[in-house]
Amino acid sequence: MNKNEIRKIKIDERSKLQKDFALNASKKICGTITALDIYEAADVILGYYSTRNEVYLDTLFKDAIEKGKKVYLPKVISKTEMRFFRYEKAEDLAPGSFGIMEPCTEESFEVTDSEERNVLMIVPGVAFDSEGNRLGYGGGYYDRYIEKLIESTVKYSTVMAAYGMQKVEHIPVVDTDIRPDMIVSEI
Repeated sequence: MNKNEIRKIKIDERSKLQKDFALNASKKICGTITALDIYEAADVILGYYSTRNEVYLDTLFKDAIEKGKKVYLPKVISKTEMRFFRYEKAEDLAPGSFGIMEPCTEESFEVTDSEERNVLMIVPGVAFDSEGNRLGYGGGYYDRYIEKLIESTVKYSTVMAAYGMQKVEHIPVVDTDIRPDMIVSEI
């Protein structure tokens, strides 16, 4: 199957997940992530606000904020650019590009800051395979942003949060596709 075929199937399957299952699985996934050394070491969390039944990260955000970590969520700036803005509470969000809730705050995370930081980026996705490849929505926003992190001096790690049902046998990849450092699911 090609990427678009996998996307269509997995988005459809994920949309049919029962809400109770999605919330319980999301809590397990968040619990696993918050127990990781890379989470404990991070002072900055770059996350996403769930849409289309993606893994819900609310419990992780709550934990991070309570521990004094700064949480930033993405905002689409143009067809090729995404930036991260500070998130502290649901009131910080408003509908943005693609109908996804985005921060309406002014404070942004800049990879060019010289301040030394430990960053954990939690990425969404449509599917993953046993080789650690991630299939996103096709816009390349996360791959381009991770490329900026790679080119910076920021110490970072990437984790894909995904349900076990998102696993597929094989995802075709191209040179611009960047694997997350880790994939965390409920199974």
